[in-house]
Amino acid sequence: MTDTNSIPETAIDPVCGKTFDPRSIRIFSSDDKGTHYFCSQDCKRRFDSADTKSKKGFWAKYTDRLKDTHCTRTPPECT
Repeated sequence: MTDTNSIPETAIDPVCGKTFDPRSIRIFSSDDKGTHYFCSQDCKRRFDSADTKSKKGFWAKYTDRLKDTHCTRTPPECT
């Protein structure tokens, strides 16, 4: 279980792009790249079952959304 204090106030689902409060939903997956938060079990399932190429596509869309919303740098420097 992830410590509630370490969960960010907002997250962007890397699969669908929805911005949400991960503290209320608490659906996440961890791998060597870190912890990823999801708005639904369906998005988590799609991410977990995706191959490496598909995951790169999810992350390319994710970083594009970050640039469009509030960030001028790409993760992990983005805060």
